[in-house]
Amino acid sequence: MSDPNWGMLSKAQDDPKTINQEIDLKVVAHNANEESHLAAGQSLQSHKAAEIIDHLARSVVRDKLIFDRFSIDEHFATIDAWVKTAGVFLDQISQMSLTTTNISGNTQYAYIIPGDSMSNGGTSICSPVWQIRIKANVATNQTIYIVQGDPNVPSGFGFKIVNGTLYKVYWDGDGVEQIEAIAGVTVTDWHNYRVEYVSGVSVKWYIDDVLKKTMLIDLPGGFQMFIYLQITADAAATKILYIQNFHYDEDYST
Repeated sequence: MSDPNWGMLSKAQDDPKTINQEIDLKVVAHNANEESHLAAGQSLQSHKAAEIIDHLARSVVRDKLIFDRFSIDEHFATIDAWVKTAGVFLDQISQMSLTTTNISGNTQYAYIIPGDSMSNGGTSICSPVWQIRIKANVATNQTIYIVQGDPNVPSGFGFKIVNGTLYKVYWDGDGVEQIEAIAGVTVTDWHNYRVEYVSGVSVKWYIDDVLKKTMLIDLPGGFQMFIYLQITADAAATKILYIQNFHYDEDYST
């Protein structure tokens, strides 16, 4: 006598459903459960946490990506679009530098601004986000601004370096510069400096993806700029600011 097909057997003496029917019901319930596979170590959490997931090279097509923000990705193949002083150089591939003379008080700057077609581009209402990779050649006798705005107007927000100390910087509604020190950053090393501005909500300052400062009230405004870089020698010696990989994005403007 052959063995019975266990899948067709009753689940229990008091339950006429077959084992196959019970399995089907369990699978349906599992698929309907929004919490399935979400626990630590289970497949969806592991997939989410994976730095590299199972998409083959060149398998993600452009129509699966979102292009809903104006963006700049500057890798310094050229610096023709930058407004700049004589001490600004494209000194190697993917790197721009601002180099002062050896005269105390000498200032060099570079900036990029929205074109005439973008009436409110580069302003706070577009919720700008930017990140730039920089380092200074020394940590003494210098003042550096990395801001969205213009310290000479004055307006905007970003980072300030005085000697070797890094600061969060912004200009208040009266045009007064406000600073707050950011500890633990060696300005002569490469770091990624990022600011995220959510219009009417917050401004956040990051170093190497680590949140350092947050501002929730009296957010800075009055600027129209993508990025402004400036270095001043505070002694009779050459000072250099190196720049790589500038990224900027904002809501599309009118």
